[in-house]
Amino acid sequence: MKSRKPRFVSWVRTLLLAVSAALVINQFGMAFSIVNGTSMEPTLQDGDRLLINKFHFMFEKPQRGDVITFEDPSHSGKYLVKRVVGIPGDRIEIKGGELYRNGKRVREPYIDSEIEDGKFGPMIVKKGNVFVMGDNRHRYASRDSRYPSVGQVPDDLIEGKVEFILWRPSLAAFL
Repeated sequence: MKSRKPRFVSWVRTLLLAVSAALVINQFGMAFSIVNGTSMEPTLQDGDRLLINKFHFMFEKPQRGDVITFEDPSHSGKYLVKRVVGIPGDRIEIKGGELYRNGKRVREPYIDSEIEDGKFGPMIVKKGNVFVMGDNRHRYASRDSRYPSVGQVPDDLIEGKVEFILWRPSLAAFL
C-alpha cells in the first residue's frame, strides 16, 4: 500500500508541472491562434491555425514585412493579424493603388491586387509604433493602420510574430 501513494503523488506532481509549463509557454513563449476573416488573403486564409512566437519581440523590434498579431486597439481582448509595412520614422503614403514608403514604391509580392481603398497619407510612423496593413488590398477588406479604429500600433500591444501556418482547413481531405 505504501508504494502506491508515492507513485500517485509522483504522477500528480508531474501532471501539475506539465500543466504549469504549458501555461507559462502559452502566456510568454509560443501561442496558437486561428485566423478569423479574410484580411490577410492570399497569405493567410480564414481558419488557418498559426504558431505565434511571443519571445521574438522581447529581443528584436518589428521589421518591415513581419506578420504580427496584436491586441485590437478598439476591442480589448481581441487580436488582429497584419503585416508590418512601416517602422518608426518611415513616411507611408498610398497613391494610385500603390504603397509608398519614404517616397519609393514598395514591391509587395505577397498581394494579389492593387490597393483599392484610395489615397492615404502621407503619415510618419511615430517612435514606439508600427504601421500595419492586411495583405488583402480589396476595398474595405482589412481594418488596419489606415483606419482610425486601429491607427499606428504601439509596441506594447504587439503579441508576437507569426512563425508558421500549422494547419490550413482548406487542405484537409476526407479519409
